[in-house]
Amino acid sequence: MTEITVIMPVYNAERYLAAAIDSVLAQTYKNFQFLIINDGSTDQSGDIISRYQALDSRIHLLSQANSGFSKAVNRAISLY
Repeated sequence: MTEITVIMPVYNAERYLAAAIDSVLAQTYKNFQFLIINDGSTDQSGDIISRYQALDSRIHLLSQANSGFSKAVNRAISLY
């Protein structure tokens, strides 16, 4: 059973997104799920997340209209 969920809200972060995702996936503890909230990005962030999601089953993508950091995090928390 997975006891840890890593939550990452994303808004137009394509420049640093791959490095941020790689950093989470490189942790020595591997038993976690990784929920990435695409908060209405208008750049390539959604495509980058989708590519990673296809490679790692721990990654879950939640897309929504832009509502800001706090609402994105609160929505993710409400799911778990």
